[in-house]
Amino acid sequence: MIVWCLCILFSINAFADGEEGAKVGDQSPDFEYEDKDGKIYSLKDFRGKYVLIDFWATYCAPCKKEIPYLEKIQEKFKKKNIFFVSIAIDLNKKEWIQFLEQNPLKGTQLVFDRKWLSFVHYYQVTTIPRYILLDKEGKVVHLDMPRPSNPEFEKILKSLKGL
Repeated sequence: MIVWCLCILFSINAFADGEEGAKVGDQSPDFEYEDKDGKIYSLKDFRGKYVLIDFWATYCAPCKKEIPYLEKIQEKFKKKNIFFVSIAIDLNKKEWIQFLEQNPLKGTQLVFDRKWLSFVHYYQVTTIPRYILLDKEGKVVHLDMPRPSNPEFEKILKSLKGL
């Protein structure tokens, strides 16, 4: 399982080396990912709000270490004009669901779908955790936010206009 995920990340890295990815100010491509209950979410659903995308995986120790920090920030900003969405790149959906059932997480939790690999390619996600911030129109504000445990993370969010 871990070997398979590493292969995916390395293939993304190989793609990223030869292709130009996202830049600050670029319009984000859309995605459609599902939550553990099968509800489909699209990036278009969040237009009009800032969107913080968290790429993570259940096997990633640094990702799991950041969860309490991210949840604390989500709580602080719950009445603000920002939507937090976590996209797990786990390839075994059953293990991801089992993790969520054992560890209920706040925010919207979505699982990576191989048919939307281009979305992950576009952002050149080669390491996790990875945090990307989009503005209200879906344009890239930050391609590689600091981790939520870093005080700069919250400072960046507080500096957003119209939050």
